[in-house]
Amino acid sequence: MILQVEKIKNKNLYIILIITMVFFGIFMKMDFTTDTYSVLNSMPKEIFMHFMLSGRFVTAFCWGMVNVLNLSDNIIYMLSYLMAILCITFAIYELFELINAKVKSNLVSLLISVITIINPFSIELFMYIEKGILTLAVLLSVLAVKSFVKYLEGNKKSLIWMALLMLVAVFCYQGVVGIFIAISAVFIILYSKNIKDFIKNNFIILLGYGVPAIINFLTVRIFFVNDRVNGEIILGESINKILQGTSSMLNTYGILPKETFIILLGLIILLAFLTIVLNKEKVSRKIVRILSLIYLIIVTLAITIVPQIMQNTSSIWFVPRSTYCFASIIGIVAMYIVLCTKDYKIKSKIEIVKITISILAIILLIIQFYKFNGIEIDHYNVNYLDKINSLQIGNKILEYEENTGNKITNIAIYEDKNVNYTYPGIIAIGDMNITGFFPDWSIIKMINYYNGFNLVQVDKNEKIAENFKNEDWNSFNENQIIIEGDTIHYCKF
Repeated sequence: MILQVEKIKNKNLYIILIITMVFFGIFMKMDFTTDTYSVLNSMPKEIFMHFMLSGRFVTAFCWGMVNVLNLSDNIIYMLSYLMAILCITFAIYELFELINAKVKSNLVSLLISVITIINPFSIELFMYIEKGILTLAVLLSVLAVKSFVKYLEGNKKSLIWMALLMLVAVFCYQGVVGIFIAISAVFIILYSKNIKDFIKNNFIILLGYGVPAIINFLTVRIFFVNDRVNGEIILGESINKILQGTSSMLNTYGILPKETFIILLGLIILLAFLTIVLNKEKVSRKIVRILSLIYLIIVTLAITIVPQIMQNTSSIWFVPRSTYCFASIIGIVAMYIVLCTKDYKIKSKIEIVKITISILAIILLIIQFYKFNGIEIDHYNVNYLDKINSLQIGNKILEYEENTGNKITNIAIYEDKNVNYTYPGIIAIGDMNITGFFPDWSIIKMINYYNGFNLVQVDKNEKIAENFKNEDWNSFNENQIIIEGDTIHYCKF
């Protein structure tokens, strides 16, 4: 209890809270993705089962609870948002304490912690209504690292806490828990006295990550039918999708300016290499340090990609939220540098290294903030346009019903010549900032949500479909709507 009070009094916690709000404060206003419309406009049991089928049991439980309590959409969103802000804040703080206990340098420890947790891919975690649970998985993974470090320091019982934390983290969201392996790898290098220790410690973190993942996988496979775990694996196609996805991931899917992340990563790796080579120690020791650096990079990349390989071919989907761990690699390498050089004899060189790391971290955060800001503004622009266009469709339906006396109960969805992923001029990345008018199921849920309708999808009329195929709209147009009888025929643009 005393420890918790001390944390609350620590000024660094409030500095971190301010940093978190700078990056994600805009999400205080309720936002929507295509999934959000489905979550808010479907039967509670249907969404509960969706999360259960995905192995996200904590999310399913929380969704069940908020529906039992009959909370409004705004209250649900605000609770999730506040939880997300606190989870990211405490994840950074816990990592900061872990690093600073070894390094005793507030600024560099803080900056490394921030770029590790608020990495370029973290923005997508805030774009879903379950953002609180997604970020809880990040916090639990960091706490699991702290438990593992306690084990390395001699507390054997802490492995039980590590296992429990990782199990709950995987039940929250599987896409971010690889961060546990990546950060733990740094401390394995720091604490392993020999090859035997190194192998044993790696085995422990693989169990800590793998056993909860296997439990999650088997639970879904045994009790549910889910394409993610039961679908077909076509090896050649899977490899091709993984190679393409990895290429996009290396360029941050377009979140940062092209090559920016690779350049900064190259610079931090070069700094690590020079720090090792220029230190006055035995050549054999330098070789071990270089091999450790290579190991760290390979582990971070592998723990990001391997989970994709385990899925069926159709489910492989490289997006920021599912490859969150990789975007922490700059922070991971920086962490390795400061933790594994803290005992170097030439203190002046260590200070230069810390200053260089701080400069690179600040550059990354400035670029990231600028790009996040653009993506976030466009996100709300898409939300606004989707709402306005949905209401226009609703007005056309109400006008028709008033003039004819017919009740519209059905909707048929069509496509024009070239369907747009989003609106012109909008930054769209992966699943981020796509219009709700893109997926058929989202169109219906969104129109129903904004207008209070209960439209049901029906089959297309072939003649109308053929006519729409000759059109090519770039934005909403009333000519995309044809109403006949009890059905609205709507063409996606």
